[in-house]
Amino acid sequence: MSKQATLTRDEPGELHAKGMEIRQLEQTVHALRDELERVEVLKEQAVQDAVSNSADEIKQLRDTAQALRDELEAHRAAAEARVQEAVANSASEIKQLVGTAQALRDEMERLRVEKEDAVQDSVRNANDEIRQLKQTVATLRDELETMRFDSMEKMQEQERVNRDEVGQLQQTVAALRLELESASKRAGDGK
Repeated sequence: MSKQATLTRDEPGELHAKGMEIRQLEQTVHALRDELERVEVLKEQAVQDAVSNSADEIKQLRDTAQALRDELEAHRAAAEARVQEAVANSASEIKQLVGTAQALRDEMERLRVEKEDAVQDSVRNANDEIRQLKQTVATLRDELETMRFDSMEKMQEQERVNRDEVGQLQQTVAALRLELESASKRAGDGK
């Protein structure tokens, strides 16, 4: 009687302890799931402008999270319906819940890395665009400087040509003046 009575008395305590451990693991899974959802929202906000195809991935992640929720809810309902079997099956169920918690942690880490990668891609793309724009500005400055220099050279050449022309015209005027004076003197001498 004493051995059987001891087993019967200890069974509810052990069952209660296993049930508490299962509840704690479920709370951990719920907390991790809530944290996963928060990380998914942050990821969606940070990546939205840089990654156009992230909507499909987020939908897949939400579907996966919902599937995990449904599966966990099914496990919880089954565990409540089979309270007498919980002692025998608790080790495998705890292992499964720990695995689910680890999978959620791994998923959170993967999402964090993806978010960081997407932000770095956005920054890299922005820096590339800035560099290209700076190169364009420098090229345009060089072209403008070249055009200004060419224009100054053309103006100086035109001024030289104009000076030469004015000099030639002045020489022609002086020669014509001398010729006119000479013709006037001849005409005056001929009277």
